[in-house]
Amino acid sequence: MIIGTVVNASGLAQARLMANSVKRQMPFAKVLVCLVEETQAGTLPDVDWIFTAREISAYLGFEDFDNYIFKFNSLQCGTAMKGRLLTYLLEAFPGEEHIVYLDPEMYVFKPFNEIEQMLSYYDVVLTPHHLEPSDAWDCSREIGTLQDGTFHSGLVAVKNSQEGRNFAKWWMTIIAGDFGGQPNGIFTDQPYLNFVPAFFNAGVLRHPGYNLAFWNLHENGRKLYWSGDGYCLTHYVSLHCVNFSNFLGLLDSCIDTYVPHDGAFRQLWSEYKQNLDWLYLEHPALPWAYDYFYSGEKIADETKLRYREAKINRSIEGNPFYLSNHSDF
Repeated sequence: MIIGTVVNASGLAQARLMANSVKRQMPFAKVLVCLVEETQAGTLPDVDWIFTAREISAYLGFEDFDNYIFKFNSLQCGTAMKGRLLTYLLEAFPGEEHIVYLDPEMYVFKPFNEIEQMLSYYDVVLTPHHLEPSDAWDCSREIGTLQDGTFHSGLVAVKNSQEGRNFAKWWMTIIAGDFGGQPNGIFTDQPYLNFVPAFFNAGVLRHPGYNLAFWNLHENGRKLYWSGDGYCLTHYVSLHCVNFSNFLGLLDSCIDTYVPHDGAFRQLWSEYKQNLDWLYLEHPALPWAYDYFYSGEKIADETKLRYREAKINRSIEGNPFYLSNHSDF
């Protein structure tokens, strides 16, 4: 099994924690980091390979990397490269039967046995954001999930089969944003996963121990406990991985709302943050290389949107990083 993830330089601390957790629980798994920066990061503990997004794109035959990455902001670098990374891993490692994409904020507590079992029947395995419906009088959570995507793109498993490769290439193409009407928001790769069970031989992993995160802490089947020899969920269901994304402070907010003051998840989150703070000393937050023109001018989000719309309607020649926010497209 190969575990792949995508980060910019500011996400290397999270990627190291994720890789360490993978190696402790699945020592024979390999970890590959796709770094969306101009320069390499050298070697990292517990990481088997590091390649830049440009290198991976070149391997796949894409020579338009500057025009491609210019359309995305730093929060979307994972969105930009997930499909390309999966396609690369399936092609570059034909001897590896199972490929898993994990967000760098993931932390692994148990081997992915259920995923490997499902990949013996399915070519793609998806994990839903929610496993329990909301109260009948309140469908706001479902409405929000329909907009953001029913399945979480932070954990996607693929078999190295023709069907698996077809899925990866389809996802890579559709999240490129080279067409009108792309979903709004930051994580524009997720809504397309809604179609995967219809388009491909895909299975849905309904195990509550995968993808524990701020968006499902409220669910009755995902209450976290310490059982004496490890963490488990309601009815002693094993905990396999947690997504420690604290996007917009939502994890802190949901902990305050749904987790008791002496709850196990608070302790787990505190330990993770302490380890992360230590690694931030080695990997501090840095400006993203692709957030700036070559002149040093910061690229405005509005400029990226204008460029994306212009690329949809006509061909634009040349490297956009030589331009400025005042350029006409």
